[in-house]
Amino acid sequence: MTDSSVPPSQQEHSAPATPGGQVAREAGTAVRQLAERVLLLDRPKYVAGVPAYLDPDHGGLVLCGPGAGSRARTLRSAGYEGTLVIDRAAYEAEAATADEPFAIPDGRLFGGDLEGVLQEQRDCGASVATTPTRYIHAGDSDALKAVMRTVRAIERNDVVVTVPVAISWLRDESLRQLIKVLTKIQLPKALILGGQYNPLEVFANAPKNLRCLAQEVPSLGLWRTDLAAFDFMAHGGLFAAIGAGGSLRHAVPEDEQPQSSSFPGAHPPSVLVPDLLRFALADSLARKYANTPPPRCPCRVCEGTFLDRFNHRDGETRALAHAHNATTWSGWLLDLFGHQHPGDRQLWWKNRCTGAVDAHEAENARIKQPGAFKPRKALRAWATLPVSQPPSPGMATSTAAETQEEDRST
Repeated sequence: MTDSSVPPSQQEHSAPATPGGQVAREAGTAVRQLAERVLLLDRPKYVAGVPAYLDPDHGGLVLCGPGAGSRARTLRSAGYEGTLVIDRAAYEAEAATADEPFAIPDGRLFGGDLEGVLQEQRDCGASVATTPTRYIHAGDSDALKAVMRTVRAIERNDVVVTVPVAISWLRDESLRQLIKVLTKIQLPKALILGGQYNPLEVFANAPKNLRCLAQEVPSLGLWRTDLAAFDFMAHGGLFAAIGAGGSLRHAVPEDEQPQSSSFPGAHPPSVLVPDLLRFALADSLARKYANTPPPRCPCRVCEGTFLDRFNHRDGETRALAHAHNATTWSGWLLDLFGHQHPGDRQLWWKNRCTGAVDAHEAENARIKQPGAFKPRKALRAWATLPVSQPPSPGMATSTAAETQEEDRST
């Protein structure tokens, strides 16, 4: 097995706690680097330096798209020793075929093959290498299987196989084949869901079927996603990466234009509203709170200021909104991973989602606008789907006591 030479400070971290810890201790570099981590995924041009709010034990950074290698070198030279990944995002521009599932640069004297692409990332300082997988369209079984067959020849343990697939692969009629193929890939996998806007809201069973993948496919991560990362991790996923902006929280099929680009001019940033567990466009928040004080945010970026302050379309405001978003969800990682028992993690997340659904109605009542905020379909699914494992006795007792206390207070 090949494991390229990178300074020890950039390589092995101590294995995280169970349930991912045991897997990490028994596996190679890629699993040990990523197990029980939720990374921030962003464009290199927006990452001037390493964000201070990245959790050193459960976070990290993914640089996505052109310029990622150069920026990775810069960050390493500046002293960043945390988890760092390069995603060339070939799936944004090219479709996979049975003959060519990966995007390999042409015209190179050296490194003009898959091994060269992988090693180049490690030479730039990446903690692991990711495959340059092209986009896999709905029903293209030949392309999906070609990814599986090709990576069998990889003889190194520092590689993550990116698997960018159309959301239709999560439909009931395609799910078992996807699970079967992914299971045959022995290396860690980073699943990317493709579609316009939020792919998990395209059909009702998408959140449930994504849980099936997390539970049944070994060493699987969810890449380029939103708060689905928490549901995925709570139900057995190995790692995840949340996009900094809306366009980085899913993959648009390479032969389609993002529907959001049909709106002229710069877009307002999306803002994470913590109590509602939702991303909302800044201009929409400003309209809803035009006559009522908006919520205050206690995160380190906002420090108690109002959440309607991001309604501007300049780069500085965008960066501030994205910093608020990542700071907020990064603050939840200790709660998630602090629960060692899988059932405890699932119950923690389910309770949080149930509370967020209820908070929508409470906020509508507070601002006197019935229906102003409606829970997302995915959030309702996370709140109502059953946990797959029972919580530990202590967690169950604690939750029951909290429920009784809430009942008395109402």
